[in-house]
Amino acid sequence: MLLFTHDKARLARHFQKDPILFAYHLGDLDDFYFGDCQWAADNASWSAIAEAVLIYSGGQVPTVLAFGLTDRFETLLEELLDLLPPRFYGHYFLKYRQIFHRQFVEQPHGTTLRMHLTKEILAPMAPPLGTHVQFTTNDAERLLAFYRVAYPDGYFDADVLPRGYANGIVVDGAIVAASGVHCASLDYKVGAIGNIAIHPDWRGKGLASYLTACQAKDLQDKDCLVCLNVAKNNSAAVHCYQKLGFEVKHEFEEGIFQRR
Repeated sequence: MLLFTHDKARLARHFQKDPILFAYHLGDLDDFYFGDCQWAADNASWSAIAEAVLIYSGGQVPTVLAFGLTDRFETLLEELLDLLPPRFYGHYFLKYRQIFHRQFVEQPHGTTLRMHLTKEILAPMAPPLGTHVQFTTNDAERLLAFYRVAYPDGYFDADVLPRGYANGIVVDGAIVAASGVHCASLDYKVGAIGNIAIHPDWRGKGLASYLTACQAKDLQDKDCLVCLNVAKNNSAAVHCYQKLGFEVKHEFEEGIFQRR
């Protein structure tokens, strides 16, 4: 039976069944993100959740995360279809595509890998070039302009800047590389690295590897599980992360859905 819940304790117990798969779910239980979340759940009992869908509305387009552990998830998703936003970005297991397509037209964005850090990481002492900086709210406009050039298909939310997770490389006063997190929670001990982008003129110089290592080291020092998403067809990035100690754990699909 479909119910909406804000019971963090029960949600956390469910997501801890696979903290890598549900890394974003656990991160979004943090107070910083929680107000932008809806949690559709199928209860196994009064005290336990069997399956759950996360609907996150903090971005420009709502995001629906549809990862199930049992056959009960399909029933939950079917019951939820009428209540989903008219347009959303979906992260979902391929076997659920046909359910979404009953009411939505999809613009597929390809297959994504969920990777997690499996060993202690040692961040390099200094960047291969330029100066390593931690961005603040004063850098919001510069970062937005940078991402429009370096990662136009990505999503950067300047509201995260006060949390201290946005880092980058500056050369002669210009941002040439940046990184951050999609979500992070010290309470739930999880961090998802994201928004890694290199200016087209500065690629191939080891900046992505350096910034990823620094972000991972920072999260690891906070005793967090560290993970990231990467497009399956981005072999260069996958290889870069594997060299740092990340391993592929899950594979899922991404796409934009529009109600028919």
